[in-house]
Amino acid sequence: MQHAISISNLSKVYDSGFTALHGVDLDIRDGEILALLGPNGAGKTTLISLVCGIINPSGGTVTVKGHDIIKDYRAARKLIGLVPQELHVETFETVWDTVNYSRGLFGKKPDRALCERILKELSLWEKKDNKILQLSGGMKRRVMIAKALAHEPNILFLDEPTAGVDVELRKDMWQLVRRLRASGVTIILTTHYIEEAEEIADRVAVINKGRLIVVDEKMELMRKLGKKQLTLELSNGIGPLPETLSGYDLEVEDDGRRLIYRYDTQAGRTGIGSLLADLNRAGISVKDLDTQQSSLEDIFVSLVEEAR
Repeated sequence: MQHAISISNLSKVYDSGFTALHGVDLDIRDGEILALLGPNGAGKTTLISLVCGIINPSGGTVTVKGHDIIKDYRAARKLIGLVPQELHVETFETVWDTVNYSRGLFGKKPDRALCERILKELSLWEKKDNKILQLSGGMKRRVMIAKALAHEPNILFLDEPTAGVDVELRKDMWQLVRRLRASGVTIILTTHYIEEAEEIADRVAVINKGRLIVVDEKMELMRKLGKKQLTLELSNGIGPLPETLSGYDLEVEDDGRRLIYRYDTQAGRTGIGSLLADLNRAGISVKDLDTQQSSLEDIFVSLVEEAR
């Protein structure tokens, strides 16, 4: 399988002696959406900055479509679009000029039709003649995305693209991401809205303290690490659990009117059948039951806590 980006033993040590990345290995597939998750200070932005050539690595290698980011940085950089966390725009330029200028920086010929389409997709067309300083924070974020797309990159990095923006932009953003992926663009995103990653990502990479904890298919990760929860609504409240139920992972809630049973999705048997039989033998009547699967956020939190 062709890799859009190959990262091998990548490390970053700052002059202060702080190690931000510890020997990271990661292959990012062509045309996938990879969600890079981690707590604040985990190394997400450092990793992105290294791949994009903003800072230099202390060790290891990175290739972008086969181009080494150090030896062949011009070719590598042309393939990448970056939407950083911070807003970096020329406040006195118009929206139209700043997007076209960004395209020219990468040696691309002017393409009015392309820039018009990008601005319309991001609901910026009516603002094209406005100066950046006249725009709201959400609109400035849209301009940052338009700038990143202006030179038609094969790979797009989105570093917290929806942080602090309105719901409408978040919706527009993910619709655009899906269209870009459908056209073959590889997308790497970081987000604190883990439900967004759960909805849109193909694979998930979790980083903590500069080390990759896990990289896996989203659905496979949830299958392997997710747990299910069975909620049993009882016909009558109960007091202390009978000794016959002590072998089950049960919690009593709502003054004894609800039982919570957690079980491993990978186990050969769930134990639900024997639990229901034991409840019946104990004279405990079940009025209703419901199951829930762990979310990606639940898995992320547990992985980070385990790595502490």
